[in-house]
Amino acid sequence: MTLFRPITRSNLRALCALEIHPAQRDFVAPAAVTIAQQAYEPGSTILSIWQGDTPVGLMSMIHYGLPEAAPDPDSGIDRNMFYLWRLLVDRQHQGKGHGQTALRHFLDLARASGQSRASLSVVDVPGSALPLYERHGFTRTGHIAQGEALLARVL
Repeated sequence: MTLFRPITRSNLRALCALEIHPAQRDFVAPAAVTIAQQAYEPGSTILSIWQGDTPVGLMSMIHYGLPEAAPDPDSGIDRNMFYLWRLLVDRQHQGKGHGQTALRHFLDLARASGQSRASLSVVDVPGSALPLYERHGFTRTGHIAQGEALLARVL
């Protein structure tokens, strides 16, 4: 069973040690970078992903409906969006359904946020997570920012 937990002092080192697959290094930042950046992104939340007592990933989100959160005007993101900022599954735990479970949990959190749409961005090249996101109802908005395609779906 996949579990979602906050990052704590006792699990921080294990989470920072999560590794992405080498082929995905151009798609997602390392776990330690994600954890560090979250502290400086207003409106963001980060959850660790676990299989029992084993950390398997991270998921960070930004609630752009909050007053303190301000989307970059060039991003295509608006204040009606609950944004999946990062989704990382450790290379040894990929292909086991953790990413899909995390994406479903993200959509549940997005619905509970009161926002009208969920969004995310993805590098549109072979091997990226684009097919996963499309299977969950995300479609391209037509906006490209920093080399990533913005996808969204109605909640």
